[in-house]
Amino acid sequence: MSPSENAPSDSSPDIENIFLTGATGFIGAHILVSILSNANARVICLVRGGSISEATQKITANLDRHQLTMDWSRVSIVLGDLSQPLFGMNNIDYDDLKQKIDLIIHAGADVSLFREYEQLQAVNMDGLGRVLELANGERHIPVTHLSSYSVFNEVSYREDQAVFEEPLRGTEPIFGNGYAKSKWMAEFMCEQAHAAGAPVKILRLPYTSGAASTGTCNPNGYMDLILKAVLLTSLAPQLDFSLTCLPVDICADLVVRISLQSQGNPYIFHLTPFAPIPWSEICEAASNYVHNMKYLPALEWYQHIKKCALTHRELFSVVALLAQDPSLMQFQSNIYRLRFNTSNLTPYLGRVTAFPQGRSAYLRRYMESVAKI
Repeated sequence: MSPSENAPSDSSPDIENIFLTGATGFIGAHILVSILSNANARVICLVRGGSISEATQKITANLDRHQLTMDWSRVSIVLGDLSQPLFGMNNIDYDDLKQKIDLIIHAGADVSLFREYEQLQAVNMDGLGRVLELANGERHIPVTHLSSYSVFNEVSYREDQAVFEEPLRGTEPIFGNGYAKSKWMAEFMCEQAHAAGAPVKILRLPYTSGAASTGTCNPNGYMDLILKAVLLTSLAPQLDFSLTCLPVDICADLVVRISLQSQGNPYIFHLTPFAPIPWSEICEAASNYVHNMKYLPALEWYQHIKKCALTHRELFSVVALLAQDPSLMQFQSNIYRLRFNTSNLTPYLGRVTAFPQGRSAYLRRYMESVAKI
């Protein structure tokens, strides 16, 4: 990413230790590597596990999965769980952690799209509460919270409406989706903390697609799994939507760059700088890897995928996911119709290009990665 002349300056020399949650996830792995590439700070990763050795293996396996490498000399691990008070640590270790860290990047979350709100609360809300508690003390530790454009799936937002990088509206949101509600409530907590003087930044992420540099995808991603089924069966659902997405490596670099910048206003950012990709264009890229692609109504497509799973074990995870939304109603959500203002983000973009070799070339690499899931 090349900064523009008017772009904010980078890392503060006061940031020596960055506390990162979610390092074993798709986005978190790329953020970890980006920190080491773009800052001189050490990274302390919160990882669930019975031992440091087990936790180290989790991070290593995750990096390997996404074709990432890093220098471990500036990385350390603390064992902990977002769903537990003090992350499950004893008071001495917790206080030691609090004294060390200068910045928190909170990427840890339960991203299960179809779980009930109550099932997500322990990690997505209570976990964030513990992160904010860790940041609050004699010195206020800056926090970057990774939110989601799913917060706009609240019923008061209309299709084709422009949404801005500003606080959420309303106090009693109505959602048909537990995940979206959990992200809305978590973001509302951050807004309250910011109003009380805490140095909190909120980054609303779109769908994180395969890396721009390699195409490497998320083996557990909703869209990635649907595309896997398309490639395996030469069948695609008939859908009318455009996907607002951001390649995960570009997403990670933006997260790090914004996080390292001095606190203040603005504090809410939409990481949605690029034009949405129509489903028809995505399917066209997939058709380069299959023969005689056929299109079926969504529910009929799902029924065919279920039958194919009887002889293709690779489809089990896809069927399990789609069973909760067999008609693919997810793609009628607000987030596929809204327009996202990015005024606050623009100074951080510089000359960054989403698809350096063109969108078609990017989609081809992305499909190659999906085919290997």
